[in-house]
Amino acid sequence: MCIHLTKLNAAFLIFTLLSISLSSINAQTKIDASKVQEMLTQDKTIQLVDLRTPGELDKTGKIPGAMTINYSSPDFQERITKLDKTKPIIVYCASGGRSGKTAGILSQSGFEKIYDYSGGMMDWATKGLKTEKVQ
Repeated sequence: MCIHLTKLNAAFLIFTLLSISLSSINAQTKIDASKVQEMLTQDKTIQLVDLRTPGELDKTGKIPGAMTINYSSPDFQERITKLDKTKPIIVYCASGGRSGKTAGILSQSGFEKIYDYSGGMMDWATKGLKTEKVQ
């Protein structure tokens, strides 16, 4: 069997292989509450980031140890991309919308290990897991 590659086919093949390789470099992983707890227990270098607004934080508190970076603030992109790109990062919001978008931003900014707690604070609260007030 003989395979003939045209320039267009070869370019498409190269593009596809590069896309697959690049997407695996900064892979985003969706995780659940039990995985968040497990990771926080096992790795003290994890950056846990709550993306909700101050009003949302006042109502429910946050996951213990989380830093807060308001997704809606004007300096959001600057603050989120200044975090340590070499350390694992878990992002969460209320239910997964903002954290999913943020995971994409982090991936494009060169972060190495990105975890999206897509259930967010709504899931955390329904499971009755521990929270802390924002100071």
